[in-house]
Amino acid sequence: MKAIRKTILPLLAVLFLAAILTAGCAAPEIKASDAHRKGLEPLTEDGYFAPPKPVDRTYIGYAWSRQFGPVEDATAPDIRVKKERSLNNVLQEQAYKRGISLGGESTSGQSATIGAQSGGEAQSRLSGLEIISAVSLAEISFEPNVPYITEALRLANFRIREEKGTKVGVGVGSKGSSGSGIFSAETGGVGRSASEGDGLVIGYKLHMIDMATYQKRDSGSIPLVLEKTVDLTGSDLIVKARLEVIEPGGGKSLPRNLLWACPRADAVSRNMVATWLVDIRSTDPGRKSLTVAFPAHPRINDCQHYGGTILARIDPATDRIVRQKIRLTLLDAELSDALIPKTFTARVSLLEESFNIRLVRPGDLEGRSR
Repeated sequence: MKAIRKTILPLLAVLFLAAILTAGCAAPEIKASDAHRKGLEPLTEDGYFAPPKPVDRTYIGYAWSRQFGPVEDATAPDIRVKKERSLNNVLQEQAYKRGISLGGESTSGQSATIGAQSGGEAQSRLSGLEIISAVSLAEISFEPNVPYITEALRLANFRIREEKGTKVGVGVGSKGSSGSGIFSAETGGVGRSASEGDGLVIGYKLHMIDMATYQKRDSGSIPLVLEKTVDLTGSDLIVKARLEVIEPGGGKSLPRNLLWACPRADAVSRNMVATWLVDIRSTDPGRKSLTVAFPAHPRINDCQHYGGTILARIDPATDRIVRQKIRLTLLDAELSDALIPKTFTARVSLLEESFNIRLVRPGDLEGRSR
């Protein structure tokens, strides 16, 4: 009996200790999307919107939908962006502790248990916090009553791995390791998705036109006549339409830096024999001139319209964004077999806008329908 007691009692003690340790280390299961949104709530005080899901793209210059987040637009212009390291300790704390610091391990194997799994405050810096923003807000295609993404908060050196699971983990790069990290869900064998990338965007700032400051002036539709200069009254722009014929073997080529009215014309520009050109010049010597090209021969259907922003700047005296948008339309333009103009009917219109922009806060979109 004494021998049995000597054998059983140590065994029970080991089992009891194991049970205590297991209970103490257990972490609450948190769905990735719920934890991500809940953790980002404090950031809304600084005007940041949480992405619909963890992403690695900044979407600077994209329109924002309250329901769907960034709105993809293949025609959206490329926006120059700048990257700055955040030195704001409060913002860093919010990003690390309340953004993604929900638990994880460093790639070197050392425990980085923080946030929800430890119940305490973040004690380690998982990665550098970057602020990605537009070089010039004037480059963003602001339209009335639409919010646009102007800034993104991103944690560098992270790789997103979104999975179907119940718990969130954050793998972090550390000195001496590979320097990459993982935002993932522990699945227990469930398959992974293909959504991966470098960096983790945890918040967006939005701006929109302050409609109380919005002003515009529309020139209306003005006729264009070949070889005749049109002065767009009230602006500093002069417009002139002309025909450019390229004779085969003549050693002459089309002017460089043309803005083609459509991508198809641009693709076959080397084979273009004749082109309608519209020169747009400014009386301001500091502004560059530009030329819009329409295919004349061979003619391309559905390539008779051009619209674009030809000026976008910020007035430092008023903080207003000033823009000029031009629209050109060839209503009827045809050449004879000798490449001489038979008909040419065209229109030009100019829209001038100026406005201030305002920061959009999460509460500002509360009244919008989903």
